[in-house]
Amino acid sequence: MKLLALRLCEHDSNISYFDGSTVRYYKSERTTQIKHHAYNDLYAWKDDIKTIFGVGVDELDEIAIVVDPWSYKGLPKFADGDVFPAIPWHWLETKCASWRVNHHYAHALSGWMLTDNPDVSIVIDGFGDLDKAWSVFKGEQFIAEGSQKLNGSIGVSMAETGKLLGVNFGHVSDIAGKVMGLQSYGNVDKEYLTQLKQYNMLSINEVFSFDNWKTYKQDELIANHTKLDWIATVHERVGDILVDFFHQYCKKDDVVFYSGGVAQNVIWNTKLLKEFPNLVVPPHSTDEGLSLGALEWLRIKNNLPKFTLPNFPFVQSDTAPEDEPCLNLIKEVARLLSIGKTVAWYQGHGEVGPRALGNRSILMNPNLEKIKINAIKRRENYRPFGASILREHMRDYFIDDIDNPHMLFVSDLIEVGLDAIRHVDNTCRVQTVDDNGSAFRILLEEFYKITGCPVLLNTSLNLAGKPIAGHMESAEELFRDSELDCLAIGNGIYLKVDDETKMG
Repeated sequence: MKLLALRLCEHDSNISYFDGSTVRYYKSERTTQIKHHAYNDLYAWKDDIKTIFGVGVDELDEIAIVVDPWSYKGLPKFADGDVFPAIPWHWLETKCASWRVNHHYAHALSGWMLTDNPDVSIVIDGFGDLDKAWSVFKGEQFIAEGSQKLNGSIGVSMAETGKLLGVNFGHVSDIAGKVMGLQSYGNVDKEYLTQLKQYNMLSINEVFSFDNWKTYKQDELIANHTKLDWIATVHERVGDILVDFFHQYCKKDDVVFYSGGVAQNVIWNTKLLKEFPNLVVPPHSTDEGLSLGALEWLRIKNNLPKFTLPNFPFVQSDTAPEDEPCLNLIKEVARLLSIGKTVAWYQGHGEVGPRALGNRSILMNPNLEKIKINAIKRRENYRPFGASILREHMRDYFIDDIDNPHMLFVSDLIEVGLDAIRHVDNTCRVQTVDDNGSAFRILLEEFYKITGCPVLLNTSLNLAGKPIAGHMESAEELFRDSELDCLAIGNGIYLKVDDETKMG
């Protein structure tokens, strides 16, 4: 049976395909190199599945789609807005049956490669279908939902807050992550935090109300000059609200699957993990995971065996180098990193999700100044950098010994250098790398042998405003147009010597 799942919305289009034996995944921005790319009509994807997956639309047995109708001409803006779990959908004009799947339900189903039958699934984002700010599911049962209009939306409020704070952005979806880093520069006002305790998940608009802060400060000018303290306090309160909210629907030992754009907030995730140790957050918790969830809905509908996704999360249908890096190349890259060189690292297939996990990374010695890498990335100096560490050394450098293979939690650093990855609040979003035999693991080991440090700064292989490189030409262009010192692609290496690029 050939099944196709589409996320056709106003941003981050992605496609998942099951050919009867194997699942494949494609995010269109990696090919187009347009960040948050979305198809501008309902049919352009048909050519792409032929190119990427080698299948024509007439060969498909069934299609599931998660769609924002308002993004496409000819579709009634609010038609079929309240969908659960799915409804027949004829707008694709295909020979096979097509189904529209509930946005939040697709999120809830998207973790099939990480966990079987979670006790509770919670989805929180800007909004899903129409007015849905959050949803709770137990198995196939819909339990509860929140209205953006009535209750407020954490995702939308974080975006509006970023605009109020003057955050620069190319796409609205990027704002919340920047606010997460920026709020750490403020101080939590304990008295105002106490006032905010009167609000909960059903009054998010009041939590994020800057008018409430102005009333509290009793002077608009003072309020405007203390915005960082305001958002630091609000951010702290929202973390506590999320913990309380999860307690409403989850027991401490439940397996809780948590998805949606808000699940990218590593600070709130860490608070939740301490309360719910079986918390599962996928690297694709943003909308780029929706096609994976819609594909799972088709599997359940057709009573098919469980899918597998080998080599997850490195499953992008992008361009992989023909060769893997040999040990000598890895040793040379480790040496270059040890003497302060910055390295673009392009290996295998790309990671699903927005975080670099060792196949599409820019790497640097973590003991250097982060201003160097910020200049290369052309991004704001206030933003923190992630890191990768040999799993067995986590306890030596970080207070919380968290298993964090997908870089979705944060931990406080022990006072031992690592200035480039140390945020202003003494935390780092750190990826733990197991002894899995991967080239990236070996690179960390070789760097450790040279320097005695098992940690590398690890940030995504892109420049500000661009998506992660999805083909080698994009990586080479990024290397030429930036101040990076080295590019390793497969078993080849490019070096800049006397302002010229040479292949080594």
